[in-house]
Amino acid sequence: MANVEIRHQGVTDAVSAMDRAHADMVDALQWLEQNFNALRETLQGAARQQWDSFESELKSMKLTLNNDYQQARVVLQRMHDRQIEGDLNGRRRMAALQGA
Repeated sequence: MANVEIRHQGVTDAVSAMDRAHADMVDALQWLEQNFNALRETLQGAARQQWDSFESELKSMKLTLNNDYQQARVVLQRMHDRQIEGDLNGRRRMAALQGA
């Protein structure tokens, strides 16, 4: 039974690590936006166009980051659900074999 708990803890640890990493990346992107907006106002011409392009790319990165994060959460939850289902089925089969 200890092996089952260890595997479940592994999934829980993976989710926690992913949550922390996602939060760190979101914070870093927000920092970029907040701290570079003042710089944006000082730019003109080609530099300003380059900056606007960068801002557009940054918004795209944030969207991709959030979409990938949500997809990873769903995959990990499905994996954990299947693991639980497998554990339950295994217990039932073992009980049936022991009872037979």
